[in-house]
Order: sequence, then structure tokens, then C-alpha cells
Amino acid sequence: MPMLPEQFIEQLTLSLGPERAGEVFSYIQDSQPSVAVRANPFKVSDAESLSFLPIDAERSTYSQWGRFLTSRPEFALDPLFHAGAYYVQEASSMYLERILPLMAEMRQARPDGAFKVLDLCAAPGGKTTHLLSMLREIPGSFLVSNEVIRTRAAVLCENVSKWGAANVVVTNNDPADFAALPGYFDVMVVDAPCSGEGMFRKDPEAVAQWSEDNVRLCAARQRRILSDVLPALRPGGLLVYSTCTFNHYEDEDNVVWLASEYGFEVLEQRHFYPGDDMAGEGFFFSLLRKGGGGDMPVFGNASKARGGSAAYRSFGSLDWVRDGFTVYRKGPMLKAFPDYVAEVMQAFELSSGLRVMMSGSAVADVKDGRTGGRSPHVSGTFKAQSFRSGAAKGSASESVILPQYSLIQSEVYRRGSLPEIEVPLETALACLRRDPVVLRDAPVGYVVLTYSPGISTPAVPFGLVKNLGPRCNNLLPPSIALRKR
Repeated sequence: MPMLPEQFIEQLTLSLGPERAGEVFSYIQDSQPSVAVRANPFKVSDAESLSFLPIDAERSTYSQWGRFLTSRPEFALDPLFHAGAYYVQEASSMYLERILPLMAEMRQARPDGAFKVLDLCAAPGGKTTHLLSMLREIPGSFLVSNEVIRTRAAVLCENVSKWGAANVVVTNNDPADFAALPGYFDVMVVDAPCSGEGMFRKDPEAVAQWSEDNVRLCAARQRRILSDVLPALRPGGLLVYSTCTFNHYEDEDNVVWLASEYGFEVLEQRHFYPGDDMAGEGFFFSLLRKGGGGDMPVFGNASKARGGSAAYRSFGSLDWVRDGFTVYRKGPMLKAFPDYVAEVMQAFELSSGLRVMMSGSAVADVKDGRTGGRSPHVSGTFKAQSFRSGAAKGSASESVILPQYSLIQSEVYRRGSLPEIEVPLETALACLRRDPVVLRDAPVGYVVLTYSPGISTPAVPFGLVKNLGPRCNNLLPPSIALRKR
């Protein structure tokens, strides 16, 4: 590791005192980074189901689903990692779960309408997937997960899809774009871009790029981001402002600014440093409440939605989708939304003016007519399910429905509605690499592949193939396939 910057040492010493600062410097320079994971409650029952990982039984994280590991496994070679059974996350940032009881209280106080949460700077998806797990306990809730950088937003979409929650919309917008939604969100999480002092132990490049000028530049940018997005938080709503850095310019000073400039009430703020109990690499957390009261403004309704192929049409039931979710058609795609927020999520997508990259759970492609276009991930015309619109069977207007890979990742998937076969590790990795695979004992047609390490974790879906007998067509999108070694 490069030597720590002299100005960084001076700043932290002034903030913490020589003895405490010396302990932090020692941890940064002389100890290994911690490793923690957070189990996915949509796919495994609890964190103990991940006992096949090298779990540190004596150390828990701030999340009910989180556990420290004793070493860092080769996550890329674990099919359950690709299946979204857990997320690898910095342990300190799991303190975000601190807001779950407050969100529950807010929901009880305002039981009508949807409960809306924004994760503004969301990529690669650690806090988004954590929020989605928490929102399982908040009835009638949905999350907007935003990332301004397009390439990072694509990674965010992959991780959100892998996590499997259907009550989420992913957007690719500048924070200023949200000002058009006054008072829309009940909770807002802003994990702002920062100077990254909490990354020093994990990333030597963060040390090399640090400068006092950059610290001040980050602090100014954080205020710009907050100023742009704060109009979208309703009066009385909660704001989480966090960074992965230690200095007061980006942390405490910005909290003071929020309180004085915008009238926020500071409910909590604290630092986490390497070596602290249950902490990882470093994190600053603050929780604030927006002043004011009154009803939340109304935004978005179906009548404002764009027409034509952009609009959603109710589709009816689909065997692959379990109860509690409604299927809609949008162009050639079928998507499922939770019943309780379907309309408001669609209104948000079609009326907000934001760049929506994904919403709900994409479950299938529709191919209209016997000679229509092909599904992007499926070869052939295997009729997984067919329907007709006032035409005789076999006519040109008959349509077929072809399952998407994202179906088997999602909470909407009805287990057992498609044939499932548990495969060994070697076969699972071959499928994840998109290598040729033969499933001699599997039925012909669409087959869901599952994997379990055989200890206490149930078999989790990770793959979808069309079994042709002598070979399989793999529906895993090439963009997320495991790189060949």
C-alpha cells in the first residue's frame, strides 16, 4: 500500500486525536480488508442458510441478513452468487437497516397510498438490494433506484434483476431531474460520491488519487446533488446521507449545512472506522427528517401516460407467475408487478419523464403470429404457452409466449410451473459460461436449472435452458455470462 497522504493524516488526527487516529492508521496499513455478505430473503430463508460459506460465527453485521466471512472465497465460481442468493457488501454500510423501524412507523401513520423510496446514487446495487429486502416488511412500498452514469446503471440493472424483487424501477438520471416530482418520496437515500477514504485498505489507487483539493471538490458536488434532489422528498420524509469517507468537510459539515439551509432535523450521525466492532472499511451515516407537514402532492396517473406501444395493457393470468402479482403487456414484453403498487409504478414509469431502464419483473416475450419475429434469447418456435385473439388456432394471429431468463430470477416465478432439475457444480459453471451442456435426464422443452451446495441451502434457480435432447439452448444473456478461464 502507498504511504498515507500527509494531509489526510493531519486531518484525521485533528478530528480523532493522536491515539484514536493512530489506531485507525494501523488498521488501514497493517490489516486485511474485511469481507461480509448479506443473504437474499427472496431466495433463502435466512443468513444461516449460507453456512457453506466460511462464516465467522462470532461476528454479525448490522443487518439481520448479514454475516462476516473468515476469508474471501472465489465468488465468481459459486452458482449461488450468480443466482442472487447473497450480495457481497461492505459491512459498515449495512447500518442502513437502522431505518427499517422508522419506515414501519411512517407506514403505520400513513397507511394509504404507496410508500415510495428513492436510492439516488445506487450503482452497483448494495444499498438498493438491501432496501428491497427491508421493503418486504413495508406493505404497499416500491423503490426507485437511480444511477446517473449509463454504464454503471446497466450493472445496477443486472444486480437488481438478480436480487429478484418486483417492486423496483431503475432509472438513469441526473439528480436535478427529480425536482420535477415535488414531495413524491417518503424516504430518500443519498450515498454520495466521495473522496473514498474508507476505500484505502481495499484500493491502493484510492490512496494515490486522494488530495485535499479533491476532498473540497467532493464536498461541493455533494451539496449540489442534495440541493437538486431534495425537492422530491415530502415534508416529514426521511433522508439518509452517507459517504465512505472520514473527513468532516464531506460528512459533518454537510449535515450542518442541511440543517441550517433546509431546516432538516438531525436524528443521528456517526462514523465507522476500520477496526470498530461490526464495522468494515469505513462509513459515515446520517439520518435526517425534512421539516414541514401537510399532505404529499399527487403525481402521475394513467391518463398522463404516453399512448401506443409505451402503454401497459392488462394481460391476465400466466402459469409461471405466482399469486400476488399481475401480468401486463408492454409491446412484445410481458411484465409482472406486485398487485398493490402496479398502477402507481406504471404511472411513474410512463409519466415521470425520467429515463426508465427497467421496472417490475420482465417474465416473457410475446411473438405474435406464426411467422413473426424471434425472441432475443430463444431459438426456434417452441410453444411454451399460446393464446389467441378472436382467431382460429393455427391462424396467423396466434401468438406464443417465450419465458425470459429474468423470470426465474424473480420473486414472481411460481416454483414448479416449469420443470426444474438440480445440477452439480461442474454443470452449473458450464451453463454460466454458456458452454455446451447436455441434460439427458431432463424433459424436452424449457427447463429451470437449480443448484445447492448440499448443506442447508435449498436449491436455488440460476439458469434457464431450452432442452432439445442432444443439446440445450441457453437463455442466459451473454452480457452476464461467466468469463471463460
